[in-house]
Amino acid sequence: MVALTSFITSLAAFAVTASLSYLLIVAAAAVAGAVARGGRRERAVDAYEALAVSRFTIPVSIVVPAGAESEPLSASIPALLGLNYPELEVIVVADSIGGTSMEAFKSEWLLEPKEFFYRRTLTTAPVHRIYRSQRDPRLIVIDKAPGGRADALNCGVNLARFRYVVSVTPGVVCDAEALLRLMSPALRDPGAVVAVTSYVERKPARSGDPACASHEWTTAKDDYQRLASIRSWMTSRLAWHQLRCGLPPVDAVAAWRRDAVLELGGFSVTAADAELDLLVRLQTAKAAGAGRRVVRTSEVFGHAGTVSVHAAARSVSRRQRAVLEALRTFRRTRGASPVRKTMMCVLAVELLTPAAQAVALVVVFAAAVAGGIGWGEPLLLLLMLTFGNGLISASALLLRGGTPGAPARADLRRMLVRAPLEFAVYRPALLWARAAPSRR
Repeated sequence: MVALTSFITSLAAFAVTASLSYLLIVAAAAVAGAVARGGRRERAVDAYEALAVSRFTIPVSIVVPAGAESEPLSASIPALLGLNYPELEVIVVADSIGGTSMEAFKSEWLLEPKEFFYRRTLTTAPVHRIYRSQRDPRLIVIDKAPGGRADALNCGVNLARFRYVVSVTPGVVCDAEALLRLMSPALRDPGAVVAVTSYVERKPARSGDPACASHEWTTAKDDYQRLASIRSWMTSRLAWHQLRCGLPPVDAVAAWRRDAVLELGGFSVTAADAELDLLVRLQTAKAAGAGRRVVRTSEVFGHAGTVSVHAAARSVSRRQRAVLEALRTFRRTRGASPVRKTMMCVLAVELLTPAAQAVALVVVFAAAVAGGIGWGEPLLLLLMLTFGNGLISASALLLRGGTPGAPARADLRRMLVRAPLEFAVYRPALLWARAAPSRR
């Protein structure tokens, strides 16, 4: 018993030292980056007037995979068709949407069946009918058999007429310049850039007078999801823009060069996250070719509403499975290129960080139960992890507060107050939601 207690105590000391050391390094880097870049209002990037009217701007096909459980399209489609871009088309792939929803969408956009001739390069579930909108001819709707998000994206790539294909999740709302911001790296170097990812900020839907919206008190769940998306944006801003490789944030909009997607056989229908999987394959497969690269920008494409705790837990679980799949893909590839090493390190950190913190807490509490240490140590560790994560969130808020489209001051203050409690309140709620599938 004494030996077991000694072992648990030693393991607890190691777990605490490792987790706190890592947290200290990340927090210091986040604070330093936020202080160096944040705290002041930045002007919006270029007005893009020249690109918006230039006939040399590369046309884009926007694919919106809409499934039965997707967010409504009522806000997304008008925003996408209202983009300030010289030439684009919007392809809505209605995967398993039927009944009154589809009929209402047909009526709203005056959809009429049309004959389309296209090359079915990627294998997909059968297409029943293709519609074009009389209200806006740039809108095409594909009614197809159920096949999932990846299958819908492949179907959209088959029908896309233009060189770049942008995948947008239903429910994402953007401003008129969003596509120009996303496509900027590809427009500068279309020969090398095979994919660009942009960031989508989660924030709760507002109600009532827009002038009073910033004064509305939102739930803790909404603020914690928004904090998570702002931290993801901070990672893009401080780290990814310096690398010649990229992985998508959890909530993202991506632009894909169509020929590169076709070379790799399209989106995988068996992957946990088809878009993350394709980005990894683009950067590891020989078919991608030398000199081609993926860019993860810190540009904000738009925003989407927050989701339930159970939906957020499913998203976290899906992301973890996708990261594991990506690590296996990298292990199968040969060579020791700097990109491969960088990506494997980033994936490992993303996967192991929350696990290491959870293990440290479990081990320390086990040591306290076994009598190896007092109860003050577990509480002190919980306090340090809580405020360490809160410090990282505060750094992200400082950085985000100085950029265009930043949250209102009332929102920033409220999230700053709630940030220290995220680790002790919201993380356990996510774990509970994942452990109770019957309650979803």
